[in-house]
Amino acid sequence: MRTTIDIPDHLMKKAKIKAVQEGVTLKKILIRCLEKELSKPHPDHQEAPWKSLRGKGSSENLTPGESGFEGYGGPDWHHGVQVNEPDS
Repeated sequence: MRTTIDIPDHLMKKAKIKAVQEGVTLKKILIRCLEKELSKPHPDHQEAPWKSLRGKGSSENLTPGESGFEGYGGPDWHHGVQVNEPDS
């Protein structure tokens, strides 16, 4: 299918350079990028990271990278903040 899209100059330049470096067409680079992006799980379906840690012992010695929270894009929580509460 043919289509027309506007791609920012800096991204198009990077894509063209990558195509030349790899010895492939720009079309192949763009298709590969789209396939990679579209194969990722949808962010709305991200499982809470702590669910995989249940029953695995204490969190006392976990580093941030081992906690399951590093990079988590879910809602923030803080004990002192009322979430979804109207301001009064």
